[in-house]
Amino acid sequence: MRRALGFFSLVVASTFSIPAFAQDLQPPPPIDPNAPGSPMSPNPTPAPTPEQTQQTETHKELDKSEKEDSGRNFELFWLRGEIGGTYMNMKQFSSDTLQLENASAGGPMVGFAAGVRLVILLLGARLRYNALSSYNMWQINGELGLKFPIGSFDLLIGGHGGYSFVGSLGDASVATNQNVPSDKDQVKIRGFNAGLDFALDYYVSKNFSVGVGLFGDFLFLNRPPVDKPAGFAQLPQDQQDAVNNDPLYQKSGTSFGFAAGGALRLGLHLGL
Repeated sequence: MRRALGFFSLVVASTFSIPAFAQDLQPPPPIDPNAPGSPMSPNPTPAPTPEQTQQTETHKELDKSEKEDSGRNFELFWLRGEIGGTYMNMKQFSSDTLQLENASAGGPMVGFAAGVRLVILLLGARLRYNALSSYNMWQINGELGLKFPIGSFDLLIGGHGGYSFVGSLGDASVATNQNVPSDKDQVKIRGFNAGLDFALDYYVSKNFSVGVGLFGDFLFLNRPPVDKPAGFAQLPQDQQDAVNNDPLYQKSGTSFGFAAGGALRLGLHLGL
């Protein structure tokens, strides 16, 4: 009797539990033979080769290094101030027109420059004032150079060229009695210059740099003939003839020379 009851209980439990268990089972989703990576796909995705894995890791390391490299911006615009010294030597002013010979002088120099940067190509303009011991000279130049980034440093190799002038000076007669131009001369001495630049800048931050630079110039200066003195037409004829025969009022003076110097550079760099 006990065996019959046990068998009956087992049959009843199986009858009610099997449908419940069957409801919990879900059939697996069908396999898409065209899915990427499927073994049945006509074009299964191949596993990356060791070389491809190495290249991917290398690219990741380069991207990481680029982000961490000195924290610089992608530079587009720059401003620069500089202070230093200049030595100039004008080989010779013609003695029959200016009586200025071996005009050499040295002194402090200050300047300001601004421009754009296209990766390593530098374009800009600058203004310099040379407060020399014997005369003062202004220079307005354009700049063109290549600036190579080396870690937190930039190495500049470039050139410049433009306009130089001593300016309007005081009394024309003083020019024939002085060995060098002075602020009292009325003579306008002007010309052109061209030269080379070398500099090394250190980026203190992504926007500021400090550095040192060297430059050399070739100079060509010209003094045009001096204007006739005021009241020339009212002078006696013999004085008018003397003025007309004076080379100072007939001819221009020219000179070739060179300049060299160095400066401390402070830069502001703007970009993305």
